[in-house]
Amino acid sequence: MLRKTKVYLRGAYGPGNLGDDVLLLCMIKILKKMFKGDEIAVSVNDIKVAKLLDNDVNWVPINSPVFSDIAILGGGGQFFSFKNSGSINIKNPLNFLKDKKSEGYTIIDLILGFILRKIYGIGYKAKKLATFCIGVGPFENGYDKEYNRALKVFNKADFISVRDSKSKIQVIEMCDKMPNQFVDITLNRDLWYDGKQNFLKKKNLNSKPVIGIVIRDWKLNDSGSQIINQLLDFEKLHPNYDCVYISFYQKYDENILDKLVGRKVLIWNPESYTVSEFILKLRLCDVVVSSRAHGVLLPTMAYIPTIAVEIEQKLKAVHQMMPLSTKLIKAGSLNGLSEMIDTCLDYDQDFIKRVDDDLMKNSLIAKDSIVKLEEWLINATE
Repeated sequence: MLRKTKVYLRGAYGPGNLGDDVLLLCMIKILKKMFKGDEIAVSVNDIKVAKLLDNDVNWVPINSPVFSDIAILGGGGQFFSFKNSGSINIKNPLNFLKDKKSEGYTIIDLILGFILRKIYGIGYKAKKLATFCIGVGPFENGYDKEYNRALKVFNKADFISVRDSKSKIQVIEMCDKMPNQFVDITLNRDLWYDGKQNFLKKKNLNSKPVIGIVIRDWKLNDSGSQIINQLLDFEKLHPNYDCVYISFYQKYDENILDKLVGRKVLIWNPESYTVSEFILKLRLCDVVVSSRAHGVLLPTMAYIPTIAVEIEQKLKAVHQMMPLSTKLIKAGSLNGLSEMIDTCLDYDQDFIKRVDDDLMKNSLIAKDSIVKLEEWLINATE
């Protein structure tokens, strides 16, 4: 049986990764303004968990072949490759088939997906194709498989929008098309957050400051791994802080979480929290230090002073989206992290204004990105 739908939404959706889950919820909310839930198919790694986020759309295995009128690659980092990213384990064919069956694939999915990738270079087929506010690059391995996959998508795309200037330059250099440049769509806070606490957490002078450290199991290059190890050691070197280690992606971070047994942790789990409930947990922190892009954006939009650790280019990009209200620490400057944290601890209510100023500008851009997508969708469905 072929998988057919009116709209096919594809992205780096876990689910179970808080940043990607918020992007996913934003995209579904945008599409439901124009389409019914049963007209929307979304590809994900874990259908069971995805249904906790929305039980109305059609969830399909992430690489299953989908035939649609419209396909949208929506939000987040879609195309990139890093040096020393590790090799792919080759599975026994029988075990491979068993795993695929458990993930929801059919034999037809596997055969058709293989044929589509051989003929078209991508494993799905759409009459119209768009990318929406995505991140592109870096491609540290040059013209590798990931680069060529991206190139095939951009060459086929009828509408391209990206979230930052580096992604825009990357697309222009790759395919000589001029993409629309916007921002990360989560900066339209109305799409995902219903919190009303627009004030700084009141400091408790009788206890240590609570520092949330958003970690990740980084295996993409050696320099990033060193940064994560420094963040894991931060608590031992600075006992004057009460550190809470935060995982936005429990499944991916399993190895690091094993190292944190006995230490304070906060773990995103869509089975345990809504997004707004988890943000309330984050608000127990006086300052957040993040190695994840949405570990910068989401806390800042909830009025938590946040420091971006430049483990990759998009951490700098998200800081540039919120330059008045976030701080950026370079990869080689982590010895100055405690000083930067102390600066954040001294923030007063003026910080709220800086967040609002950043948000006002970015929210307008994010909303404009939706208008442009909706205009394209109207033309594409006529």
